[in-house]
Amino acid sequence: MALTAYCKKCNREVDAGEVCPFCGSKLGKNAAHAAWCVERTPVRDWMSWNALMRILLPGALLILLLVLLAEGIAGGIAAVEKMLVSGFPVVLLILLGTILAVAFAALLLQGKELADYVVDNRGVHEIHYLPNPTPLRLIVRLKSPSLMKQVQQGNGVSVLKLSEKDLPWKNVARVQLWPEKCMILYYAPSWWLRIAAACTPFVWDDVMGITREKLGKKRKIKLPASLVIPAEQRARRTAAVSRPVFEDPEPVNVLEPPEESTGQMSLFDE
Repeated sequence: MALTAYCKKCNREVDAGEVCPFCGSKLGKNAAHAAWCVERTPVRDWMSWNALMRILLPGALLILLLVLLAEGIAGGIAAVEKMLVSGFPVVLLILLGTILAVAFAALLLQGKELADYVVDNRGVHEIHYLPNPTPLRLIVRLKSPSLMKQVQQGNGVSVLKLSEKDLPWKNVARVQLWPEKCMILYYAPSWWLRIAAACTPFVWDDVMGITREKLGKKRKIKLPASLVIPAEQRARRTAAVSRPVFEDPEPVNVLEPPEESTGQMSLFDE
């Protein structure tokens, strides 16, 4: 199992359970979480290109529309048609190709990085680290070389914390699954990707279980069918935790004492 818990008394990760196996202290009810680390190479990572394209393509389309709008206002439909048949679209495509080539070189120079993920009772957390950082690797990541002052040494390896993201469950608007890449995509709002959790086969089921438990009952969130808790299952859970109803006992008939005889003795009785 990939699920672990954090013992505040021992300051260490322990197996998920009710008590710490080392000090015996009681673990919190929501102490269990899934934590893992993956190595990423940005130039080979689809999500790095996805983040680039989400900015580059809308920007290029906006520039094209603004230029066409300006030509339409200045010269009318004829000016717009003339621009479309001129070399402007070709120039724009060349510019896009140049930007993609520069982006490829920048991603290639970034090297490898480490990504830590934690999925717990509060939400989804992502931290990126750069092992063996150099000023050049920081520049191509659009980071200041002055961050080299924050480099930490450990086990003969220098590591620099690049970024940290925290996404509470209440802010999640949509979840998508990418089983082929063993990846879970969390959106907030529904049109913006906030965290792309690159799982491993070892933690996939645990992360899915926590996500289903936290979001499966919420109908306002767009979820795949495998994360939705059916209504009948929710009803059974509700019935299982509801208090039993005791019916009033049936009334008990109380035997009345026999009536005393009030008749008088006959004169003919012996």
